[in-house]
Amino acid sequence: MSRLREHKMTTPTPETSVPEGEQPVATCPYCDRPFRRERLRDLHVGDVHEEWTEAEREAYEVAVEAESEDLFQYHLKVAGALGATYAVLFLLAVVGFSL
Repeated sequence: MSRLREHKMTTPTPETSVPEGEQPVATCPYCDRPFRRERLRDLHVGDVHEEWTEAEREAYEVAVEAESEDLFQYHLKVAGALGATYAVLFLLAVVGFSL
């Protein structure tokens, strides 16, 4: 059994609903699940559904690349914040022990 199929069997499907008076930005063409962004729909189609069109495959690849770039930027921000915190604590320790 493939890992994706096992994941689908063990992971419950989240309840999704659209508030009254709102339209979803994108909807899955296979299971009609609503999404706030088209990129999220493209990732969903590529991860969950097995039969894709060529256009859906390309959209999935673009979405994965964009998601990877966003995650890299997030990691840089976290590393910068941790580095800045470490530097401030180090300076406070140097000043505190020199008094």
